[in-house]
Amino acid sequence: MPTPYLSAKQQPVPAYFSTPVYDVDDTQNICLDTVAADVSGQVEHWNARGSGFVLDRITKFVGVISQYRPLHRSSWLETPQWLANKKAVVNVKNTTDSMCFVWSVLSCIRPAPRNPDRVSKYTHHQNFLNLSGLTFPMPVRGIPKFEKQNPTISINVLCKGDDDGYVPLYVSKERDRCHHVKLFLIEGPDNSTHYV
Repeated sequence: MPTPYLSAKQQPVPAYFSTPVYDVDDTQNICLDTVAADVSGQVEHWNARGSGFVLDRITKFVGVISQYRPLHRSSWLETPQWLANKKAVVNVKNTTDSMCFVWSVLSCIRPAPRNPDRVSKYTHHQNFLNLSGLTFPMPVRGIPKFEKQNPTISINVLCKGDDDGYVPLYVSKERDRCHHVKLFLIEGPDNSTHYV
């Protein structure tokens, strides 16, 4: 049913916009004018795609702020007991390479019916992914490039927060892809990291 204030030829069309992730530290601050200009540019680009599109209102604005925790060396880490008890993740045991990101993605989109923690269950699916130009271990900031090269896959990454909560390290702006992969980044005692 059309909204009362719209004419018979008008129809509301939802649109979603997001900004890139900004690193803020002692050497660089966030410039809100830059953020506003980026969103404004996206709105103008969206308006240019159709005849007469007009931004009527913003119904939701979400800002996510989290502590930046740079990745250090990556190798296989045992799943912490609190996470293993949930039986919610597949931890592929890649002790000879630093491609835990790849094996974790493949364990989601090409699940193994038995022994899902073995790398051998996923090596024959590796060519399904476009990994050209990517570096491993995969830093969180490299995930947008992975998504661009693999247009059927979107990625979200969480890690454990300081309390009992979780911290989103990366939230994909892609909403309508065939494969939506949810990864968890576990950290070892020596600041090593591992995707599951």
